[in-house]
Amino acid sequence: MITSDGQKILAKYLVGQAPAYASYIAIGCGAKPVASDHVFSTEENNSIKNKTNLDFEMFRVPITSRGYVNENNINKIVFTAELPTSERYEITEVGLWSAGSNPTAGSNDSRTIFSFSDAENWQYHGEGQPASIPSYEEELHSGNNVISKTEIAFQTNADNPIFTTEKREARGERCRFLNNMVAIRGDMSTINVLSSGKLEINPVSKHIHLTGASLDFDKASPKDDLRLAFSLINKDGQSDLQPDEIRVMIEFAQGDEHNVGQYARFETVIKNSDADVDFATGRYFVSVKKFEELTKSTGFTWNVVDVVRFYVSVIKNSVVSNDYYVCLDALRLENTTSSNPLYGLTGYSVIKNTNSKPILKAPNSTNHIEFRFGLDVL
Repeated sequence: MITSDGQKILAKYLVGQAPAYASYIAIGCGAKPVASDHVFSTEENNSIKNKTNLDFEMFRVPITSRGYVNENNINKIVFTAELPTSERYEITEVGLWSAGSNPTAGSNDSRTIFSFSDAENWQYHGEGQPASIPSYEEELHSGNNVISKTEIAFQTNADNPIFTTEKREARGERCRFLNNMVAIRGDMSTINVLSSGKLEINPVSKHIHLTGASLDFDKASPKDDLRLAFSLINKDGQSDLQPDEIRVMIEFAQGDEHNVGQYARFETVIKNSDADVDFATGRYFVSVKKFEELTKSTGFTWNVVDVVRFYVSVIKNSVVSNDYYVCLDALRLENTTSSNPLYGLTGYSVIKNTNSKPILKAPNSTNHIEFRFGLDVL
């Protein structure tokens, strides 16, 4: 569907006031796929029409060819792009952009901050000294669909065979961005929810952290977003029991001692009782916080940040549970405020297929993607 921004940019392009209206195709993983026979409601169509970015964009690729087809007596413009060869992605949304980046945003343009890969050197900090997070490429179970690893935090691949079992696939447990993730057991941290809705952690709570972080967010608008993509998985893949809620805190801090020095905190709570949440059928989430919504110490500035900490709790029957894991997929900065009349999301579509599942782009494979615009005469 063409977006409202797309209509404006297309009009400018047709009269020679814009250099392009479709130059790049963006691939995302944040939307929930729908069935092939799904009919979008008026509310859903209006939401798509008013979109200005993907729910969670993974990357963009330049359009390499343009064409025109008649499909089922509908005239369509076809844009084609080649996907990256080496990496793995699970695609749930596609967007059309007028350009590859926003020149108005400069160094504060939208981008991936963390992808939780081995190269980022995340560490687990328990009761002793920080230690490297172990990585497992072999199967995580011994044929019984129960994760057998004893570490509180470990790295693994999203295409690990354990995630292809029927119940795990039905719940949508797999991560989608690249093929790496950090799995954190639900009882790693102690996080309480205060009456104000803010999160409070035990000062000695276990966490994972990244030291030497340099985050140049001082130029970000208070209205810009930080977006965290993650999934919830069962330790026992055959179990149908659902947790009550997930609590996650990201602490951008001056040092690795809680409540010492300056900090900014990204806090999110996802409850199975929330109107748009069902842990039985949807386990992949994108939590969004504007910079102005972060909890900050007095005088906080981003240039003092040296450590990024993640605290995670999964709650079942009012206590933390080790029967679940939270799998960190990616953290993204989304610039939503740098206005440019010649730049924008001009088209958007949610993936539709018979199984209501993401489309897998396998690693080390050659693939092309098409975005088609239907044309009609009013």
